[in-house]
Amino acid sequence: MKNTLDGFSMAVPDVDAAAHLFRTVFGAEVLPSADGPAADVDDHGAPARSVLLQLDPQTRLRLFAYEATAGTAFDASVVDIGTAHFCFRTGDIEQAARFLAQCPGIRILGEVMEIPEGALRHHKWVYFRFPWGAYGELQEWPEIPSAEAVELFHGQVPQEASPVPTLMGIDHVGYSVRDLDAAVDLLTSGLGGRRILGSVISSGKELMERQFETPVPARSKMAMVRIGEHTNIELFEHVVDEVRRTGDRLAVGASRMVFRSDDPAGSGAELSRRFGFSAAGDGGAGALLTAGSGLDVEFTA
Repeated sequence: MKNTLDGFSMAVPDVDAAAHLFRTVFGAEVLPSADGPAADVDDHGAPARSVLLQLDPQTRLRLFAYEATAGTAFDASVVDIGTAHFCFRTGDIEQAARFLAQCPGIRILGEVMEIPEGALRHHKWVYFRFPWGAYGELQEWPEIPSAEAVELFHGQVPQEASPVPTLMGIDHVGYSVRDLDAAVDLLTSGLGGRRILGSVISSGKELMERQFETPVPARSKMAMVRIGEHTNIELFEHVVDEVRRTGDRLAVGASRMVFRSDDPAGSGAELSRRFGFSAAGDGGAGALLTAGSGLDVEFTA
């Protein structure tokens, strides 16, 4: 069985509004379909409105507005299991953040931070919220990446299509998972990824509130996994004093990884056997798998 990462999904309250934001702010291209830019679909038993976007030359994103949750807001914190974020790489993060702060509905959280040491030393980052509440991130690489992180470097250049100054495209997509080691095993031994680096981060309540609007102290284990030649996946296992909620696949902000497969049913069965996944809804021509781990996976033909 051959599986190739084809893109990601995101549940939003309004497909047309979200697609407009990605197109006009981040320079995404709306990909045509037989039914027009947006179409009514049945997503494994869940009626939805959907549109497919090309975020950058390597990254596709399918937006879903499910009938069951359309019009609702994002209702999760950064530490909850399954919370996802899309990180955009920039050449000048301060300039890009100032621009996003002026875009209606987008909120920059806290201030730009610089990582002082470790494999990602001198990387700068800041989180923001989309108008529907889900998390996004901006990141700026140092001029010379560390030897440990250089495999994660894309070699991107600023995109002419994006109004965001110095925006280069998607740096990584991140997920909060229940068990970091299990998630890394899934992506490496199950889906062909390569673990590049990892770290442990301790964050106090004040920093968590300022930078993520999540006022709980956390000890977070992180790993970066490379899938294929272009896609970086960031995984976090957050250890907090309170219970971490597990997200529902229809909830606004929910995301999954989508793999193109020469045998979707066989790939789904193999993942289920090895990692305890179960099918979500009516599989149809593909397979959508979930395990409550924070990583949902879809195989399509």
